[in-house]
Amino acid sequence: MNYQIGPWQFISNRCVITSNHLERELDPLLVKLLLHFIDKPHQIVSRQELIESVWQQSFVDDNAINRAISELRKQLAHPIEKAPLLKTHYRKGYSLTVIPERLTQANVLKEPANILSDSPGISAKNEEIATATTSQPVQRTNSKKFLIYSLFAIICLCFLVWFGLFFINAPSSEKIKQITVNKVASTWNIGSEVHPEMSSDKQYLAYTNVEPENDVMHAFVKRLSDQREVEITYPGFQVSILSWQLNQHSVLLQATNLKQQKCEMVLVDLSQFPVIGEATLIKKCDLRYTGYAQVDESGEHIYYTEYKNEHEGSGLYKYDLELKKEFIVIPPPGVMYGVIMPRLSHSGSKIAYVLSQMGKPFSVFSYNFETHETKRLFKAKKSIISFAFDWLADDKGVIVFEGSELSTIVVEENNIIKRTLTVTPAISPYYIAVHSDNSLFYSENMTQAYSLIKATDPFGDNPEYEALYKSDKDEYNIAEIINKEGTAHVFVSERSGSSQLWLSQNGLTKQLSFFNYDDGSSTFVLGGLRASPNKQRMIFMKNKGFSLYDVNAQKFYPFEEFNKHKIVSYIWSKNNDSIIYVKRLGSKNILAEFNLVTRDTRVIEGIKANKLISDSKGNGYVTNDNQLIRLSDRQSWELPKNAKKSVAYGVSKDYFYYSDSISRVARLNLHDQTIQDIHVDFRPIGFEVSSDNEILFTGAKYKDMQIIQISWND
Repeated sequence: MNYQIGPWQFISNRCVITSNHLERELDPLLVKLLLHFIDKPHQIVSRQELIESVWQQSFVDDNAINRAISELRKQLAHPIEKAPLLKTHYRKGYSLTVIPERLTQANVLKEPANILSDSPGISAKNEEIATATTSQPVQRTNSKKFLIYSLFAIICLCFLVWFGLFFINAPSSEKIKQITVNKVASTWNIGSEVHPEMSSDKQYLAYTNVEPENDVMHAFVKRLSDQREVEITYPGFQVSILSWQLNQHSVLLQATNLKQQKCEMVLVDLSQFPVIGEATLIKKCDLRYTGYAQVDESGEHIYYTEYKNEHEGSGLYKYDLELKKEFIVIPPPGVMYGVIMPRLSHSGSKIAYVLSQMGKPFSVFSYNFETHETKRLFKAKKSIISFAFDWLADDKGVIVFEGSELSTIVVEENNIIKRTLTVTPAISPYYIAVHSDNSLFYSENMTQAYSLIKATDPFGDNPEYEALYKSDKDEYNIAEIINKEGTAHVFVSERSGSSQLWLSQNGLTKQLSFFNYDDGSSTFVLGGLRASPNKQRMIFMKNKGFSLYDVNAQKFYPFEEFNKHKIVSYIWSKNNDSIIYVKRLGSKNILAEFNLVTRDTRVIEGIKANKLISDSKGNGYVTNDNQLIRLSDRQSWELPKNAKKSVAYGVSKDYFYYSDSISRVARLNLHDQTIQDIHVDFRPIGFEVSSDNEILFTGAKYKDMQIIQISWND
C-alpha cells in the first residue's frame, strides 16, 4: 500500500519514501513504526502502545524506542519541510503532523531512471539511492509505438538470452548473482556503533559504541539468544573492541587514555556472562595502532599488526605472552599500508589478513602456520581500503565485501573457488562478522563526519574552538583567498549532495563550483586546496587530476601537467608564478618546481623531501624522515620524535606544528627548540596556520550509526 505523507510518498512494498529526486530506504522496524502512525493520523500514540503494537513485547528499553523514533524523524526530514513530520508530545507520546493520503498505483510518482545520474556529483553515499531509483516511467502513446517497442524488447531479450547462454557455457571460476537481503538493525545505543565481532561459537556479538559529541568509546557484548547486553569498562580508560579470543568467551579490548597518551590491550573474561570477569593486561600498544589483534585459543600468543617504520608499511607479528618476546610472521612488505586486519581461522592453523597498498586494490591472503604457505584468496577491483572480511565455518574459506559485492572464496585442496553476489539494497560494509553461511553483521563505511573548526590561541591559557560553516554534510579542507570584496574562505562541502567548493565571505556562504562527477566517484573527490601567497589563485585536486582556480576571473582551469605524475605533495612558490612539488618516481621522491608562465620544470637537487608545507607568507619548507628544511636558505631543524610519525603538518614564522590525527597537536618553537603539546576533543585530520598562529582544522567525529544484520536465501 502506498501513501502520501506530506512531501513524501511511502511505497510500503519497497520499504522506501520518495520525493522528487530523493529516495530513502527504511529498515523493517521503521516501516512497522510508520505504518502504525499512518493508522493513527493526528492521534497521539503512547510509548506503551508502540511497545505492544510495533515491538509486540511486554517491555522494551527506553533507549531502543528513543533510537527508533529519532531515526524515523531523521528519515522523514525534508529539505523543503521545516516543521517535523513526527512530533513529540511531552510525557504523552508521538504523532504524525500531517494526514496521510492513500495512493493508488496509478498516481504514485514515477521518476526517470537517470534523474540522479544527471545530477551534479552523485557520491558513493548516494549509491544506495541511485541503485534503488531504477524504475522507468511506463507511458503508452498509441498502439503503433507500443508494437514497435514490444518488437524491440523481444529482440533485446533474445540477445540477452544468447549472451547469457554464451557466458554460462564459457569457462569461469566466478559466478555472479544478484540477491536481495533482509536488513535488521541489531544495536540500539545512542552513538556510532561499529566493528562487530562474533565469538567463535556464534553466541555473542561484541561491538564498539562511540558517543557522537565527544568521541568517547565504549565496548558492549550482546548474547544473541536473548539480546541481553553488558558494557565492559576498564578504570581510567575508554575501551573499544578488537576481537574475541579464539574459541573462548573472552574479548580483547584496546584501552586508551588519550590525554595521558596511554594504550593497552586487555583481555576480559566473559565465560560467566552476564557477569564480567577478570581483566588481564596483555601488552602495551602504540596510540597510533589502528589495526587488529587476536589472542590464540591457548592464551599463549597474541597476533597483531604494527608499523615499525611507516614507509615500509605494517607487518604481522606474534608476541609470546610468557616469554614477553616478539616474532615476525609476515614482514613489512615495503608498501603503505601493508598488512592489516589479521584473523585466526577457527582451527587456529591459519591466519588471514588484508594486504593494502596505498592507491591500489587490496588483497586478502591466508598464511598456513604448519606449511608456511601463503595464498592470495581475493583481489579487489577498486582502489579502496576495507576490513570487511571474515572466515567461513570449518576453515573452508572466507567472505569478503567490496562495496555491494559479497564474494565467497572456498579453498578445496589446490583450487580456489570464488562466487560473487551483488547485494541489493546496496550497502558498503567496512567491518563484517559472519554469523552463518547466509547471514552476517556489518557496520557501514564512512563512519566519520568531517567539519571545519577554528582554534584561537590553542596553546594559550584560554583556547577557543569555533565550528565553521556547519551543515548536516561533511566539510573539510580550507584555504584563504582575496577577491574584489576582500578576504574570503574557500572550503569543500558536501551540503549540496556532492563534494563542491564553497565560498564564505562577509557572513554569506555560496557554492563556488558545480562539478559533475560522471564517473561515479565517491566522497573526498576534492581536496588539497593550496592558495598562492597573494591569494589570487588556488590549486586543488579533483578526482585524480589537478585544477587551478583564478580568483579574479572566477574560472576553473585544468592543470594537466601534474596528471602524468604521481604527486605526493605540493605548495606555491613565494613569487606566485610556480608550484613546487614532490613526485614519486619508482622508489624515490623527486623535488621539482613547475613554472606556470614558461611551463618549464626544474629539479631541485640536494634536498630529500617527503612533504611540502608553507607559511602564510609563502615561505616553503620540506620535511623528510628526520628534518624540517626551509627552502629559501636550507636552514634545517631536527624533527621531534613524535613528529616523525605525524601525518598532518603546519608552519608559521616561529613554529612548526604537527599532529597524530588522533587527539594530539604539538608545536616546535623554531628558535629555542621547546615543544608544546595539547589534547583536542576531535581528530585533527589537517590544518592551516595563520600568521597570528590561529589554526583552521579539519576535524573528524564519528557519525550516529548502528550495527546491521543481513540475511539472504541462496
